Amino acid sequence: MRNQLKKLPMQQRMTLSFAIPLILLLIILYRIFWPYLIEDYTDEMCSSEEKSFDQAVSFVESYLQNMALLAQIVENDGEIQSILFSDGFQVSQPLNEQYYDFYNMNRTMDQIEFSNSVYRLCLYIPDELVYSENQYFFYGESRLAERSDYEDLIAVLSAGNDYIAISEEKTSSSSSTLTQMVTLYHAIHNQSNLFSSAFWVCSISVSAERFQTVMENTDITVDGLTCLLNATGEMVLSSNEELAAALASETSFPGSDSTAWEPVSLSGADYYVFCDTLNETDWSMLTLVPVREFHQQSRVFRSLFLSLIVIIILIIVADSALLSRNYVNRLRFLSTKMKDLEDGDLNVRLQDVQQGDEIEEVYHNFNLMVAEVRHLMQEQYKLGKSVQEAELRALQAQINPHFLYNILDLVNWIAMDYHADEIEAITWNLARFYRLSLNHGKSLISIRDEVEHTQVYVNLQNYHYDNQIQMTTDIDEDLLDLACLNIILQPFVENSIVHGIAEDSHITSCHIHISIHREQGDILLCVQDDGPGMTAQQMEDAVSMDSRKLEKGYGIKNINFRIKLCFGEKYGVHYDSVPGEGTTAYILFPAMSMTEAEAVLM
Repeated sequence: MRNQLKKLPMQQRMTLSFAIPLILLLIILYRIFWPYLIEDYTDEMCSSEEKSFDQAVSFVESYLQNMALLAQIVENDGEIQSILFSDGFQVSQPLNEQYYDFYNMNRTMDQIEFSNSVYRLCLYIPDELVYSENQYFFYGESRLAERSDYEDLIAVLSAGNDYIAISEEKTSSSSSTLTQMVTLYHAIHNQSNLFSSAFWVCSISVSAERFQTVMENTDITVDGLTCLLNATGEMVLSSNEELAAALASETSFPGSDSTAWEPVSLSGADYYVFCDTLNETDWSMLTLVPVREFHQQSRVFRSLFLSLIVIIILIIVADSALLSRNYVNRLRFLSTKMKDLEDGDLNVRLQDVQQGDEIEEVYHNFNLMVAEVRHLMQEQYKLGKSVQEAELRALQAQINPHFLYNILDLVNWIAMDYHADEIEAITWNLARFYRLSLNHGKSLISIRDEVEHTQVYVNLQNYHYDNQIQMTTDIDEDLLDLACLNIILQPFVENSIVHGIAEDSHITSCHIHISIHREQGDILLCVQDDGPGMTAQQMEDAVSMDSRKLEKGYGIKNINFRIKLCFGEKYGVHYDSVPGEGTTAYILFPAMSMTEAEAVLM
């Protein structure tokens, strides 16, 4: 066998030498680790189903808890208490008093339901009252008595517990059809006479469709089933009506009190069952996963895994053949050039310097070194440029979102108080502010747009401070179309507002003056305010402190850093301030058109 291998061409021997050990290693690893993989996969499927099941239980419990809370709100409402437990409520009342009670209780119920639109509220009152036929918020007590479980309901309520059942209710006051609902019945006791055993009944309902949607999302298999069981173990709602009908003959489900996967046999089919009791109720949720589908998914996983192994083997063989062919061809090429050298050709030069392995080192070490150095320099340049661009993007991304939240909140309050008279102006300014801020992702903007960006910011702030902020400008017209970095003016105006009228309640107005003029070959942008001013130390900290520690504003250090990074150390930001009199900020950058600035920042 060994002699036969030696007789094979070098390319075939190299292919077999590369491929066979890798294929054997792959097969061994498969035989060792497959049992663990399938076990982990099975555990993961179970864990996924349990998480989905627990989430469904949490959703259902959340609905039930909210229903119980709303029932408590209805019971504790003073208006409802005063009417239900008044001396004349249970005897004949004049129509005007009945309509008065109806109006007050209907308004209260409507307010509670309006704030909790998912839920339906109902109060059961004496049939003799004219509004007992309201058929939305109010029903006659006889409607309860018509239920087949009426005695159980009254017994549970008399014991001080809530009763949960399936009912049919209207989904809205304008609807004429009844919808299946999950309903919580609650006893309303007299809060002023805790010793009285008398009570009225209210109900809180949620559409059964919401519960079914939650249960349908829990099923991980096509023929699986998730259902709700009542206190007697009967199925009241399910995610799979067809399977539920087939299992209707089952009076109870084995393992329904289990919180671990257990195999059961129902109606001639095998299932895994998992069940959990809903908190503070006598209901439970149960999920059934067909054993056949569960293991079928494992078989699919095995088929996919084996297919992947076959593909890997084919790739190994193909890669080994290509690799061996590459080495053999290069050795042949080297042999040819060496023969040319033997024949006296001293101008032999090998141009194949793309591999960089030991074969290349024999005859092309110098070319490889030069190429590698050139390659490293190019990569270093690209990396440095990428880092610079990333730093700029990171600095631009530090706009504090609280300003947006405050303005949106202001819009909301104005809409509520003034019926939208000023919303158009506010929203237009806000939209314009963020359109100019984002600037389509560009770091350059015209001075005209930058000034407008600052003006709409002041417009928005004036809605908050009752037009007590005045901003004036003095700008050379021929500078408006020149380029500047995006968002370098507004943060200074923001500082004037934040550290002036916004911070000190004794300051009732704010005056800001912006001037932009050419200074030799540069542009000098000045922002002057009449605020509290800064000390020398504060001016130094504003420019040099770590921008990550800033809690308000865009960060003057960021602007100073961006200008220096883009245009050089000659440019940047500095302050001139007198405490108690005001502050002037100076921003210096080169005067360039948009095209010239883009060329510099490329």
